[in-house]
Amino acid sequence: MADVFISYKKEDAGRVIRLVEALRAEGFSVWWDHGIRAGTEWDRTIRDELEAARIVIAVWSRASVDAPWVKEEAGVGKARGKLVPVKIDNIDPPLGFTLIQAADLVGWSGNRDDARWSFFLDALRATLRGEALAGLERPLRIEPQPARRPLFPLLAGAAVVAALIAGVGAFLLMGSQRAAAPPPPAPQVATPPAPPVPEPVKISAGEQQLWDQAMTEKRRPGFQSYLLAYPNGAYAQRARDILLTCRTETHESWKPGPAVANQMIRGVGNTGGGRSTAQACESAKSEVHGRAKLMCETIVTNGGFRNARWTVADRDCDCERTSPAVTVCIADLAYSCVWEQKMTERIEICG
Repeated sequence: MADVFISYKKEDAGRVIRLVEALRAEGFSVWWDHGIRAGTEWDRTIRDELEAARIVIAVWSRASVDAPWVKEEAGVGKARGKLVPVKIDNIDPPLGFTLIQAADLVGWSGNRDDARWSFFLDALRATLRGEALAGLERPLRIEPQPARRPLFPLLAGAAVVAALIAGVGAFLLMGSQRAAAPPPPAPQVATPPAPPVPEPVKISAGEQQLWDQAMTEKRRPGFQSYLLAYPNGAYAQRARDILLTCRTETHESWKPGPAVANQMIRGVGNTGGGRSTAQACESAKSEVHGRAKLMCETIVTNGGFRNARWTVADRDCDCERTSPAVTVCIADLAYSCVWEQKMTERIEICG
């Protein structure tokens, strides 16, 4: 069972989901009536969750103030001293709840740094502790008074008897008149008009793109972004149903690992054997490339990694004549090695 039971009108689900997700991010377990079927299971589930909840949040809006079941659920929370109402429209609460000041989240976008959100959280926590928060005090319960006894019971009884006698006489008179009158003609039943054909839902390119992206990623932020942008969109109800299926899974994937970067390797070449200075420098650089390849592949193989890739920076050699016939060329080049390593991560999948 959840800490928080949210009572709201279905038309407000696109805005209420911001409240649900923000409460969950604050550590509360939240129940609202998405994902249960109508009928016996619906009634039983709502009753069980409402009775078990530690807090009942009534979301007052233009639609919910006239909803009988929202007022009934809020009444249960009020009677048990665990009702915390919140307004998402500039309206007055329904009769019976006007003495309980509702927290103001009109126009709230889900920002948890909003001062109004902090006040609302304080109200929830105070309710859990059985305390009253200034500005959200719970009213005293007023016990019903016993009905007053009539001042003149004898006169009242006589009046009732007289009314019964008059009623019987009128009934007999109407019966005799009804028997003499001809039967009325049978009423004609009008054929109801055919229901109008609904127009196809128009989906903008932006909405479709946001929905396709959410379905491709199958992550909670994608579906939440869609609902924030299109709370009454063509896929809004489907997005809310999918959010109820989100679960955490463990996955293994190959990702770039830490790299070895800008390590210096020296290569040496000389002009012996009739080679030119340029050939001696090229020989020094070739030695650097060979050693870089060997070092990078050794790191990847020994570490259980894959996709070894190495690069070697280029620069001029430092060549110096060491004897009349020999010139030595030195290539000090920087090399880098990158690879992929297998990583285990926990990700949230929806749908």
